[in-house]
Amino acid sequence: MNPRAALEWSLAAVALAAPLSIAGMNLALALLTAAVAWDYRRDERLRASLSAVSRSPAFKLLAAGTAWALASSLTGIDLARSLNALPKELHKLWVFVVLGAALATTRRDKALVGLAGGLATAALIGLTQTASLSGGEAGFVRARGFVHAVVYGEIAGLGLLGAAAYLALGGVEGRARKAAAAVTVLLAAALLLNQTRAVLIALAFVVPAAAWEAPRLRRLLLITALALAAVLALWEVMPTGGRNLRTLLQDGPASSAHRARLILWSGAWKMARERPVTGVGPGNFRRAFEESRLDARLDGERIWGSAHNLYLHQLAERGVPGFALLLALFIAFYAGARRAWRARRDATALWAMSAAVAFAVMNMTETAWQTEQAATYFLLCWLWGAGPRA
Repeated sequence: MNPRAALEWSLAAVALAAPLSIAGMNLALALLTAAVAWDYRRDERLRASLSAVSRSPAFKLLAAGTAWALASSLTGIDLARSLNALPKELHKLWVFVVLGAALATTRRDKALVGLAGGLATAALIGLTQTASLSGGEAGFVRARGFVHAVVYGEIAGLGLLGAAAYLALGGVEGRARKAAAAVTVLLAAALLLNQTRAVLIALAFVVPAAAWEAPRLRRLLLITALALAAVLALWEVMPTGGRNLRTLLQDGPASSAHRARLILWSGAWKMARERPVTGVGPGNFRRAFEESRLDARLDGERIWGSAHNLYLHQLAERGVPGFALLLALFIAFYAGARRAWRARRDATALWAMSAAVAFAVMNMTETAWQTEQAATYFLLCWLWGAGPRA
């Protein structure tokens, strides 16, 4: 196999494995890294792409955020825990560089098949779990694949945006268009049965934002609004284990998970007020929160390692500078995708722009950026449409 073919096949492997398995995804990324290294000296375009990736505003902010994570670790409440959390930051840098360079210089035909295949497989696994009631506790039927249910929903939501972008703007014809339609339907069904509310809220934000940039999509606003309303109505009658909207409006045990978020957010804000410059250190939210509550349980659990809000979580762990770098990074993601959209007006750029909006919204009630698989899939979406091109 020549270096160019190795790049194409390893990139396809990443696209296939990313929605399914963390281990498989990282193994595929390792193969892609080896392929990039193999082709580096031979291919001048690849070297130029690596340079372009390293100069991009998003990469610079990502690197600055990693550097600040190390700095805040040194002044945090537990250096060992912070150092254990740092590999996740380095993982994002690795993914950004390797995927960015590969996508800039490699044909994407095989990767597009891998992308569709991975998402369709993940959706089918989730649908099968729900149909067989094998996805969790008795009566709890959330589709989840082989990952956490929320991560599954986030990845499926980002994938749905990509499939819908290809259908809305074209770029695929014949069998490829039929495949995109099939993937769209499968992901929509999987999201319905996954029942992650943050994803539904994110989609509600994305459609008006996309319609603002692409006037031809404005006719889809009413259809999308009706679809979201239908999903909410179905959730009210599905055996959800407490995932419907009624639980948000009632007072009782079923609503304790929602009260828990308010307590977590309050705890994160308290940490930020006490250590506004450097925070408690990456990875130390759990210890700081446990110490503040002693042995008290929250929603039946004693251990909480996340504030369930990325922005408050990083404010608590990394202080105001870390929070500012995070906001700047997410703004850079949207701005870069918007520039790509205005330059090309194609489905890949629309996907990147929609994913940037959706991911920012998802992180208001979760910490997807802190989750290796969700963060990697977002970077794949964004780099696919807004990354440097040779």
